[in-house]
Amino acid sequence: MNSDAATSGNLPTTRDAKHGTVTINAPGLAIITDMARNGHPINGIAAALGMSGRVLRECRKRQPEVEEALSEGLAGLEQELVHSLLAAARKGQIAAAMFLLKCRHGYRETGQTDTAPKVAVQINLPGAMDERAYARLIEEGEGGSCPSPRLAGRDSFPGENEQGGPGHAHA
Repeated sequence: MNSDAATSGNLPTTRDAKHGTVTINAPGLAIITDMARNGHPINGIAAALGMSGRVLRECRKRQPEVEEALSEGLAGLEQELVHSLLAAARKGQIAAAMFLLKCRHGYRETGQTDTAPKVAVQINLPGAMDERAYARLIEEGEGGSCPSPRLAGRDSFPGENEQGGPGHAHA
């Protein structure tokens, strides 16, 4: 890591003497982009800049241009890999074509994946109880969270007469 702030224009990094924070300059950004494009890991890039991975992560948070340089390098690497896979697929290498379909277009062995959101429904049932406890629950009123139609302002269920029985008379 370099500490001379006077010549920071050509140095990859500089350190603020007062606060000790590291700044990555334009030459360092170019190193990040090139190394990311060539597939180097973050810790390898940090070592090339003369810093630890932790310091590079701090720089990424503090300097948006560092994150942009890394993203640009990774995008270049991705484009190059996809291009070479596509060229191989066009030459008849079926595995390359299958890999591209799976990774880029969501295919699986059973066809294209469903992109619709999934809905999960969870039903919570009460624990088991004996006959007496169940009868007591029914007699005392509502044991669950669903209001009875009678409690909700209705006098009878649909199909019942005023006495609460079925809609037809019994003899």
